[in-house]
Amino acid sequence: MNRTKAIVAALLFSATAALAQNNQKFTFSGHLTDVNDSLEIWAVTVGENDFGKFAQIPCEKGKFSFTTDIDKAKSIQFFIPLSQQRANGNRMLVRGLATAIPGEHLNVEGKLEDFTFGGSKIYQDYNEVNKIFTAANKRSMKFYETYTATIKADSTKKDEAMATIRKANEASEAQTAAELMQFVRANGNNEAVALAINSLAVDSIPVALKLISADVRNGRLGVFIESAEQRYKSKVMKDEAKKKVAPGKQAPDFTLNDINGKPFTLSSLRGKYVVLDFWGSWCGWCIKGMPDMKKYYEKYSGKFEIVGIDCKDTEAKWKDAVAKQELPWIHVKSEKADATPQKYAIEGYPTKIIVNPDGTIHKVIIGEDPAFYKELDSLFGAK
Repeated sequence: MNRTKAIVAALLFSATAALAQNNQKFTFSGHLTDVNDSLEIWAVTVGENDFGKFAQIPCEKGKFSFTTDIDKAKSIQFFIPLSQQRANGNRMLVRGLATAIPGEHLNVEGKLEDFTFGGSKIYQDYNEVNKIFTAANKRSMKFYETYTATIKADSTKKDEAMATIRKANEASEAQTAAELMQFVRANGNNEAVALAINSLAVDSIPVALKLISADVRNGRLGVFIESAEQRYKSKVMKDEAKKKVAPGKQAPDFTLNDINGKPFTLSSLRGKYVVLDFWGSWCGWCIKGMPDMKKYYEKYSGKFEIVGIDCKDTEAKWKDAVAKQELPWIHVKSEKADATPQKYAIEGYPTKIIVNPDGTIHKVIIGEDPAFYKELDSLFGAK
């Protein structure tokens, strides 16, 4: 009996030790002079779809310190609670961006729109990238201030001012891209480069990947490099898809699990008009359009079918949204691995694609656009 207890105790100790190794302390501290009461943090685990509120830290005269256990790196954004920013007259969310890394200490000093990274060595190294983004943000703010001052002085110059700001932003983005690539070239053996690569212009990623050492690629932050690589592959797939997803082209077939966990294949609806609705519960315009979608689904009942393709949701949020909105059509969920949105070159949500009975694409409508409902009236209304 004592031997059994000893074995159980050893197993429990082993499991606890493994858990301790997976979950490490992350400390976030600093002094932000434009923050008085509290700092709100939102986070998403790299490679996952769990974006949401992470913590709210009390601040005393801008000083704060927060420690938590995390088992994976998280991209974080931190800001004065939105209600307070609105009360202070801010029309745009002022926020800081960073990465929470297990076992590390992040310290920030300055203001939300202009702070310095400190703490662990990786954050000190990454501060060089932070300087690039801070300078870019300052340029953008200056462009915006010039734009608003111009149209305030003469509202007839709005189009001219907008063209000027676009040109200035394009030049600024090119400068930022060049400076980021310079950092990558000089830091291929520094793991801080893994935090920078996802900020590169997507077409620069293949060159950057060749500059990063195997140690960094295979290290603890390799997931960031994998994410960048996947972003480039998705772009290539989307570019190819754009050539194929057009009126008259064959709609790419797919098989995805429906809301009951059973496989559904698009070609099983051959012989019917089908509307593919790419959406997500996180998409305000998607949800806003659901009442009209239901109205038209009932109006032309039996004349077409809708297949709702949920994207970037957790299963729970997807199912909750379908139930809450009482959506009566077919529902499937797209997982990252199946790449169905990429096959259809989806760039905005919602996107509705009308498929003809023969499986060819009839029309693609991006956004919650009245043109979609006019098209349904044209197809199924009284002739």
